[in-house]
Amino acid sequence: MSLSRRSFVRSIGLGGAGLSTALVIGRGREAMAFQGGMVQPLQPPDDGLIHIDSNENARGPGKSSLDALHRAISPRVGRGYPPDYVRDLTTTIAQHYGVDPGAVIIGTGSGPILEGGARAFCSATKPLVTASPSYAQPEGAARRVGASIKAIPVDRDLKLDLNAMAEAAKGAGMVFFCNPNNPTATAHPFSAVEQFVRRVKKESPDTAILVDEAYIDYTYDPNVKTAVPLAKELPGVFVARTFSKAHGMAGLRLGYAVGQPETVRAVSQAWSLGSMNTLTAAAGITSFLDTAHMEEERKENARVRDFTLQAFRKMGYEASDCHTNCVFVNIGRPAKEFRDACRKLGVAVGRDFPPMEKTHTRISLGTMDEMRKAVEVFEKVLGKATNL
Repeated sequence: MSLSRRSFVRSIGLGGAGLSTALVIGRGREAMAFQGGMVQPLQPPDDGLIHIDSNENARGPGKSSLDALHRAISPRVGRGYPPDYVRDLTTTIAQHYGVDPGAVIIGTGSGPILEGGARAFCSATKPLVTASPSYAQPEGAARRVGASIKAIPVDRDLKLDLNAMAEAAKGAGMVFFCNPNNPTATAHPFSAVEQFVRRVKKESPDTAILVDEAYIDYTYDPNVKTAVPLAKELPGVFVARTFSKAHGMAGLRLGYAVGQPETVRAVSQAWSLGSMNTLTAAAGITSFLDTAHMEEERKENARVRDFTLQAFRKMGYEASDCHTNCVFVNIGRPAKEFRDACRKLGVAVGRDFPPMEKTHTRISLGTMDEMRKAVEVFEKVLGKATNL
């Protein structure tokens, strides 16, 4: 019998000794390589570098989630499998959004869900529509099933070009709509998302739409809201979320999607979403319910973001409007050149993001102490001081 949320919280407790966050945060590099979908090993935490290259949450999860992990570690971990916690996680998410549990799928991170979405709806005759640049995993998955890619350049403000993407969506298998977008950090309000989704579904009813909201907890604009209401209403529309960003649990691998049962079922049947473990489920439920910590995390991320943006602007470099835990800066030189120079001075920044790798770089946001040190390195590499 599945535990109630209240009995679950009682069973794991909210006190007790904390658990080390090193493996939970999972910092060091992007967890998924886009060629072949193979998991890469994490960079060891003692390599001497400040890692602001993979958009993980440098602060990790809240205390309540760490306490949940600690309490869940018991002899029971080695006796049988964890259906109750996983069912409770699904139920918790479903109740939050006002849907049946069948409208929710759980993955080991949101990566398998993105992979499954492309595989479920794209084919040699059904292309993928995505922005350029945007998160690349759906593009890689579509290529692996022989689908063509319609990559629509972002507009002059580095936002998704919604009109061009809607035109390209006619007859497409799936549209990948990353909101806020990685790496550009820009976001669209719900009104624009709704207009886009309804237009696509009217002009191309069989086209699926995947809205990736990995970073939406970081947005400062109250008009940027989840597209789950659209996913509940419209077939073929589904929203993916992850615990790797604001929840600070990249190392535990947890994500989910919400959509009509037939839609999310097609995703789960197209690709394995992984097998959830007890510890991840325990931490996930607690973090999902810990809204106070999430608000603290959002505010701290905003403080670090504003400091970092101000530093670049004082050096004379512009960045896009930022709704994520990374900044996308026009440094006027190749990203590789900047990245290699920073690494020599102890700071790891993001990889290339074609077609803008000749001018822009993505910098993830670490702790405030890390960013102060990183800014000193950026000044040396770029040859300008901020006097912050």
